[in-house]
Amino acid sequence: MPFHFDFFKKQREAYRGMVYSVYQPIVDIATGDVIGYEALIRSGDKMPAEMFHKSYENGTVIPFDFHCLESSIKVLPELHEGQCLFLNIEPLTLEKAFSKGKEGEEFLKGLKAYSGKVVFELTEGVKKSDFAFIRRGVEFIRAFGYRFALDDIDDISVKTSQLASLKPDFLKIDLQLVQGIASNYLNQQIVREMVHMGRVNGSEMVAEGVEHKSDLEFIRNMGIRYGQGFFFAKPAKELVLSLQWPKE
Repeated sequence: MPFHFDFFKKQREAYRGMVYSVYQPIVDIATGDVIGYEALIRSGDKMPAEMFHKSYENGTVIPFDFHCLESSIKVLPELHEGQCLFLNIEPLTLEKAFSKGKEGEEFLKGLKAYSGKVVFELTEGVKKSDFAFIRRGVEFIRAFGYRFALDDIDDISVKTSQLASLKPDFLKIDLQLVQGIASNYLNQQIVREMVHMGRVNGSEMVAEGVEHKSDLEFIRNMGIRYGQGFFFAKPAKELVLSLQWPKE
């Protein structure tokens, strides 16, 4: 592994061997090309949400988050030309660690050679966070040449529009809106407004949770460029370099 960071060494020792990373392809719907992968954390006996919840209770979420990040980035040298790696980051980590002189700066500098291939995904909790610090964190990340995405977008509220005004490189539509969209009129209307919001702010759209061909065809016709979900591939420890779409 070409990357190693020493910060939070003592706290992170407890997580060593507990978690591993899997990677789910993000696909260009028009061409079928894999344009990137979302890194996801897995554990043999615990759910990721449970582990993060516990780390928040213990006050160790930032060391745990960095441990997950370091687990995920090992595949960066394997990415093909034009592909990128989506890394989830907790709002508290963005707030407390991604500023000058902090651990996040060291992390960004350590990945400098791959800055054009990394997209930081701001997770669900960002919608409950203070907008000012989110903006500062995004500006800090972008100053080093990295891109960012808003993950799990599931509404068109004022807060969502405010976050979208930061002009994320990608807006990822929550799977709850995508699954069954071909026959769900309400979700269709919500996603159409999201697509418009993305166009206004210059963001590419990614539909998460694509499982059926009917939903894929519908989001394609809506002008959504990228998709992610079991229809294409399940998360795997090794990068899925090419896909054969099912005929379903």
